[in-house]
Amino acid sequence: MNERRQPTPATTACHHPGHRLAALVLATLAWAAPPPLWAGTPEGTAAPPDLPASYEGELSGADGAPVRWHLDLLPSGRYRLRSGDRDDDIGRWWTEPDTGRLALKGSRGTPLFFLPLEDGAGLRQVDAAGRPTGAGHDERLQRLAQAAPIEPRLELTGMFRYLADAPTITLCADDGRLPVVREADYRALEAAYLAARQPGEALLASLEGSLATRPSPEAGQPPQPSLVVERFIAVWPRESCGTPLADSSLRGTYWKLVRLGDTPATAVEQQREPHLILATGEPRVAGSGGCNRVMGSFELDGDRLRFGQMAGTLMACPDGMEQEQDFLKALTRVERYRIRGSHLEMLDAAGAVVARFEAVALR
Repeated sequence: MNERRQPTPATTACHHPGHRLAALVLATLAWAAPPPLWAGTPEGTAAPPDLPASYEGELSGADGAPVRWHLDLLPSGRYRLRSGDRDDDIGRWWTEPDTGRLALKGSRGTPLFFLPLEDGAGLRQVDAAGRPTGAGHDERLQRLAQAAPIEPRLELTGMFRYLADAPTITLCADDGRLPVVREADYRALEAAYLAARQPGEALLASLEGSLATRPSPEAGQPPQPSLVVERFIAVWPRESCGTPLADSSLRGTYWKLVRLGDTPATAVEQQREPHLILATGEPRVAGSGGCNRVMGSFELDGDRLRFGQMAGTLMACPDGMEQEQDFLKALTRVERYRIRGSHLEMLDAAGAVVARFEAVALR
């Protein structure tokens, strides 16, 4: 059995092939990495299929009704997915050496798994335990005779950078670095970036956008995948993409506060940044509100999380006191939590995010 390495960076999606332009685009999709190895399964021998490859078919939805799926596997270890009319996703794929399953993880957070059939001619969706999903076990995605990559449209986050009149973004979902075209709502993104950063520095941005093919600014080069900013949302100065493929542990991790609700958290110079550490042994929590040290207890049951009465020091700092009080109030409303990669979100009883944290090295 061949083993597929964890995916490595490269690039994105494009128009339906069939013309010379599409052929150039498909060549662009494959520029960054050699063809991956395909893990064999009991239903198919090991064989490295040509990539990019597109798969289509109907799979059962949550209500049992058939949903049309389109999946593009790119040789860079990235994928593009559309289910239903316009439910798009992007991320990274790899084959598991021990099971031969195809694993996908992207912006939705929840991994997807498929079993390759007939040397990669088809894909059958399975759950995390390897059991076939859907109403019928014969449900599958079938490989198209020719790759037909989609142009996904979805909400995205990424590290945006503007330097030498060349805006680029590295997407959090698949680590792909793309040029950003100056269309639609791009100017709002650029203005927010320049207000928060010096040119050349990276800044996390969230937006609604599409991955589309645009002419290369370099003469003689093929069209290239690019990001179109359809609606700018916000920039987040104290955040990064983190490590989307590996979820951090709730306990024993230094969680830096980065947002309270939809408001970016701030750190005051020469004061401790607001953070929490949930102990790995006793259910105790300690950290800082940004001025005062805080400590207390917590209760954990599955994804349910509640904090007990918090105690702390009683210093009065010149800055950050209002944010500290808002932080402590937010902790009293926490009912649940979720972790996606390096980010922890604490939710209230209604499911609203009251606080967001980013994992950093324990200090």
